Order: sequence, then structure tokens, then C-alpha cells
Amino acid sequence: MPLVDITVTLAVGLLGGTVAHRCKLPGGTIIGAIVAVAVLHVSMPGLEPLGPAFRTAAQIAIGCSIGVTLTRSPLRAVRTVLLPALLVIAVLLATSIGSAFAMAELTDLPLVTALFALAPGGASDMAAAALQLDADVGAIAAIHVVRQVGVFVLLVAAFTRYLTPKGTHDHDSRSHRRPRRLRQRTPPD
Repeated sequence: MPLVDITVTLAVGLLGGTVAHRCKLPGGTIIGAIVAVAVLHVSMPGLEPLGPAFRTAAQIAIGCSIGVTLTRSPLRAVRTVLLPALLVIAVLLATSIGSAFAMAELTDLPLVTALFALAPGGASDMAAAALQLDADVGAIAAIHVVRQVGVFVLLVAAFTRYLTPKGTHDHDSRSHRRPRRLRQRTPPD
């Protein structure tokens, strides 16, 4: 792969990830980089994709960044939440596997791609795991980005609408009104 292609791809990914991170989007770093590089490669079809050595290095970097966050405290906490966590995992996996079979049946996506695209987890994690099975990483990343943005928009809307105390919304017209003066009643004689 030409050095110019590598440099341009990494620079655009860095820019997209940084902008999304500064906008405080959940998963913004990875989503911003994915979207920016995807737009670049769609608009400039002559660019070559990064090779397998780069993917391996990226997976090692992600593994290291996740590994250093594990301390004894979260591992101890696992004991107290193990049963509920296993139940949630079972429900999420059953739902995603069922949805993947339906997606594979209704679209032209291979089952392995649909499984990783609909599996609970982050776009980078699922795409990295899917690389080992020769799944369509682009489709997996695209579906995860759509899912993450959709969940983000719906959660923000739900929190804003239902879980924020009344009168604290920025768009709530009541918070911008001046308080009404109450008429004082005169006591009866």
C-alpha cells in the first residue's frame, strides 16, 4: 500500500475520531473515524485499504487499552452481579442470534456477517472479531454505527423527555418565562 494512501487514511480517521470525540458522541472516537474514512474511501475509490498488519496492530492496541482498565475492583464486583449479568447476556444473545437469522434470510448478508453485525458490543470489538472469520467488516461496522447513533438519539430523547426534572430543559419555554406575580388577597373584614 502506498505511503500516501496510509497517511491520508490515518489523517482523515484521526480527524473524524477527534471531531466526534469532542462532540461527546458515545463511542465517538471509533464512530467518527469509521464514518470519516468510509466517506473518504467512497469518494476516492482509488485509495487502497489498510493491510492486515495494520489491522493486527490495531487489535493489539485495542486489547492493551482494554486490558489496562481491568483491576481487582471490577473483577470482585463480577461476583455480585454474575447471575443477573448471565441472564442479560443470554437474552441479548438469543435476541441478536434470532435477528441475525432473520436478517440473513431477508437480505443478501451472509449469516456470519449478520451475527457480528447484530451482536451486542461495540463496532470496533465486533469488527475486530469478525476479521478472523472473513466476515464483511464494512457491513458490520456500518450496522453498528447506525445502531449506536440510533440508540444514542433515542436515549437522549427519552432522558430529556421523561427523566429530566420539569423546567430544566433548555428548550422548555417555561424555564425562560418570568415568574407570575401572585395577587395578594385582602383578608375579609
